[in-house]
Amino acid sequence: MTDRRIAWWSGAAAVWTFIAWGNRIGLLTGDESSDPWTWIRVGGSLVFGVALAVIGVMLWRGRPLSAWMARVFVGFAALMLVVWLRSAASVLTGDESVAFKSVHVVLASISIGFGIVLGRVSLRRPST
Repeated sequence: MTDRRIAWWSGAAAVWTFIAWGNRIGLLTGDESSDPWTWIRVGGSLVFGVALAVIGVMLWRGRPLSAWMARVFVGFAALMLVVWLRSAASVLTGDESVAFKSVHVVLASISIGFGIVLGRVSLRRPST
């Protein structure tokens, strides 16, 4: 995969992350703000979103994929797996409506998919 294509994936994952988590920022200042898990899933996802956007711009502008970028991709993939598998298990076994469960399965699938693509890119590229 070319660096431009990786840049596109990184940017798309960043935009998706902002869409999926941007409206949840209120959790960081509301009643759930004292829960570390809220900071990990919301704050961590948004921080990775910013990092992915920066990497996407850097790659688009011609900078080669570096080891630190690959580590960000692996970290993003790991976070998406942990956050969304935990969320899916909780939602699917809960009392929520079928529509709510369906939306969360779609969110999880897309987020994990971006993580898998970027994680695979980082594993196939030589670290420099």
